[in-house]
Amino acid sequence: MIQTVRIPWLSDHHTHVSLYGALEGCPSIAGLGKGQALDLMRSLPEGKPSIVLGWHSGRVAFDAGELEALPPIVLMNISLHGFALTDKVKDLLRESQPEIVKHHTEPEWCERNLPHLLEFFSRTAMLTSGKLDHFMRKLGDLGLGAAEDMLLADEEALRVIQGSQWSQRIKCWASAETFKALSPEARQGVEGLKFFTDGALGARTAALSGPFLDGSRGLLIHSPAGLFTTLAEAHAFKKPVAIHAIGDEAIEQVLTALERLKQDGAEFPFVRLEHVQFIQENQARRAKALGLVLSMQPNFNSDSVDYADRLEPRWLETNNPFRLLIDHAGFVLGQDLIFGSDGMPHGLEYALQWSLFPPYPGQRLTIEELSAGYGPALEGRGHCVFEIDGEARSVRLLER
Repeated sequence: MIQTVRIPWLSDHHTHVSLYGALEGCPSIAGLGKGQALDLMRSLPEGKPSIVLGWHSGRVAFDAGELEALPPIVLMNISLHGFALTDKVKDLLRESQPEIVKHHTEPEWCERNLPHLLEFFSRTAMLTSGKLDHFMRKLGDLGLGAAEDMLLADEEALRVIQGSQWSQRIKCWASAETFKALSPEARQGVEGLKFFTDGALGARTAALSGPFLDGSRGLLIHSPAGLFTTLAEAHAFKKPVAIHAIGDEAIEQVLTALERLKQDGAEFPFVRLEHVQFIQENQARRAKALGLVLSMQPNFNSDSVDYADRLEPRWLETNNPFRLLIDHAGFVLGQDLIFGSDGMPHGLEYALQWSLFPPYPGQRLTIEELSAGYGPALEGRGHCVFEIDGEARSVRLLER
C-alpha cells in the first residue's frame, strides 16, 4: 500500500548549526577513488588551511608521503570522529593549535577533546551569513524549519546567527569553556551548556557496559567524581544542561551524578540527555523520576545495521528502545522525549524511513509519534510531502 503524507515543517532538536553551516561549500572527497581524491586535494590553495569533507578512513588510507605532498588541509572523517592533518597545515597550526598538532593521531585524546576539535573545525571553515542562509534553506527543503545548535563555535558564530533572519528559529548550546569565554551579553543568547561523557559507536568509544566485538571497550570522558564536580560547577551559571551519553555505562554515570546533585539541592532549570541509545529500563525510570528530557535520533536506528560489524546482537536489538520509553517508562513525545538528527543525515526522509521500517520492533515509531518528537511544527511556514510504500518498506520525498 502506498500512502502520501503531508508534514508541516518541524524542528531538529539536535544538530550543529555553526559547524555544518561553516562547512557549507567545503570540498568533499565523498564517493571519489583515492586517485581522484588526491587530485582534488592537490588543487586546493597553498596559503591557508582548507577543510576537506567526506573522508571514509576505513575505506581510503593516505600514507605519510601522500599527506606530506598536499597543500595545508584538515581532512575530516565522515563521522566527525577522527581527522588527518597534512604536513603543511601542521606548520600553519603549530603556534595557534599546538595541542591539536601534537595529539591529533591519538584517538583517546581526540575523544576527550571533541568539543574543542569541533569548535576548531567550525572556526577554521568560518560561519558567514551566506553560509548560514544556505544551510537553513537546505533544512527547509528537507522538512525542518528550526534547529538547535548543540555546540556553538564561538561568539562570532553567535553574532552571525543572532544577526540573521533565522535568529528566532535557532537555539544555541555551548560547551562550558566556550560559554565562559563569551561576553556577558552573549551569554544571554545561549540556551544552555553542553557536556560529553562518552564517545561514539563509529569510533568504538561509546561507553557500553560490555565490550565491542573486537574486545575493545568504550571511553568514559570523566571519572565519577570528575563528572559530579563538572556538573556542580556548571550549576552556578543557572543554565539548562545537555549531556551527551550514548552507552549505558555513560548513562549510569550521568544519572548517579544527577541524583547526588539533587540530594545536595543543586538542580538545573532542566536537563537533557543527548542520544541515550542504549538506555536500560531501570535507567529510563530513574531519568523519568528526575524529570529529565531525552533527546534522541530516530535515524540512528540504522546503527543496528551499520554497526553490526562491531556490536554484539544484544546491543543491536536494544539500540534506541523507543517502545520501552513510550509504552512502559511513560515518556511523552514532544515534552520529555524529543528528536533531532545530529546531521547524520538531516531531514525527515531518512528519519521516517528508519522509524517506520526499523530493524527491530522496539524501535518503531508512527508518523504521528515522529512528528510529535520533532515538534512543534512551524505551521504556515512550509511543508514536505512524502510517499510511503509499505510493501517496499521505503520512504521518498516527493514535494518540498
